[in-house]
Amino acid sequence: MRLRLVLNTVGKILILLAIIMLVPLGVALCYRGTDSLAFAKSIIVTFLAGGIFALIKPEGNFRRREGLAVVGLGWILVTIFGALPFLWSGTTQTYTDAFFEAMSGFTTTGATILADVEGTARGILFWRSLTQWLGGMGIIVLSLALFPALRQGVFLYEAEVPSPFPDKVVPRLRTTSVVLWLIYSGLTLLEVLMLRGVGMSWYEGTVHALGTLATGGYSTRNISAEAFHSFPVELVLTVFMFLAGLNFSLYYRVLKKRSLKPLWRSTEVRVFCGVILVASLLIAMTLVRTDRMPWGEAGRRALFQVVSVMTTTGFSSDNFDRWPDLARALLLVLMFFGACTGSTAGSIKIGRLVVLFRYACRQVAKAFNPRQVIPTKLDGVAVPATTIHSMAAFFFIYLALFAVGTLWVTATGADLVTAVGAAASCLGNVGPGLGVVGPWGNYGSLHPLAKWMLSLLMLAGRLEILPLFVLFSPRFWHK
Repeated sequence: MRLRLVLNTVGKILILLAIIMLVPLGVALCYRGTDSLAFAKSIIVTFLAGGIFALIKPEGNFRRREGLAVVGLGWILVTIFGALPFLWSGTTQTYTDAFFEAMSGFTTTGATILADVEGTARGILFWRSLTQWLGGMGIIVLSLALFPALRQGVFLYEAEVPSPFPDKVVPRLRTTSVVLWLIYSGLTLLEVLMLRGVGMSWYEGTVHALGTLATGGYSTRNISAEAFHSFPVELVLTVFMFLAGLNFSLYYRVLKKRSLKPLWRSTEVRVFCGVILVASLLIAMTLVRTDRMPWGEAGRRALFQVVSVMTTTGFSSDNFDRWPDLARALLLVLMFFGACTGSTAGSIKIGRLVVLFRYACRQVAKAFNPRQVIPTKLDGVAVPATTIHSMAAFFFIYLALFAVGTLWVTATGADLVTAVGAAASCLGNVGPGLGVVGPWGNYGSLHPLAKWMLSLLMLAGRLEILPLFVLFSPRFWHK
């Protein structure tokens, strides 16, 4: 392990984080908030820590091992220092809560411990959403775009943006990072303008746009999007949540070819749309039959919540924890689906589920005809056996983490519904769960040990497991 190279790179990332903190400091000063001093202190401490690491002279070049180490350690340290404004502003009373809130932000989960969101300083609320926006596309990817000196950054890119279907937009990695961030920023700006056009203030529109494109879901209101009682607002959020759930490399192809064909030719996109439509229809039917809700209202609420949960954004337009059991069960299942690979969404992802489903069908066919050769394909291309094995391992570890997380949270005193909802939501980077942690609740009442476990699940879900858990392997640190 070339530890000096790892520490030097992590130091540069912390310096970048300190510079980014100047933005919420500006917001705090603009609104004359009491959180200004907290941001100033956080910037100084983060910059000094990053400077110390950056002074370490790097040796050697990046390999996969160093890439995984930078991503794993980088995300942990970014969260450790990103939590300081929450603690020093008095927003949270303990570092555990501050760390949970920061981890939820950077991993685009959107789970919160805040009971009074609307009473929180505006600089802090902006920082929450900015952490999500940074984590959505990835702060390591941003570093690659800004620091040309990060040689052989392909290992950093692959570690932070793990995908079963590697796809660089353009041949040069740094250019790929720049292109992805430009598309990401452009969509965010467009949503800010549209939210302003439907009645939101510039501040709230910006905060919600940052949370939407990152599929994070932090809001300025206690009951999220429901507080606005506005169909146009919900419509804009729904459209951009859906767009954030698509593979961002497809947007580059759409712009390059000036055609929407790359989107519709993607099996993953078609399945994603199909699941949204079917799930929305089933939930709407349940709401009409059980709650006697008008079809128009039921369809509106169902579509918004299905898109929000499948893209792991976590905005809510209704307290779905009070919906009929079938509707709640469908939303719980959708927490495991996620959106498309290459999007900012969390969870398992549609692409993996499609390949694993086709592989299972292949195994059934081979059971009665062992000699038959049936390749597992996606978009007409055979998926390598090594990729399928990797997906199967990921699927198993994902479900195992969900089971362990559920048992852990239950052991700390939470009821079973809350534990299941919290574990599924945090591992899938969704945000609101069921029970105590539902859309009208928060995670503040959970035991500190439960919050640390859920923080671990959030990070594992965002990094898709391997970059985090290799850090705990003794063999990983050997030369």
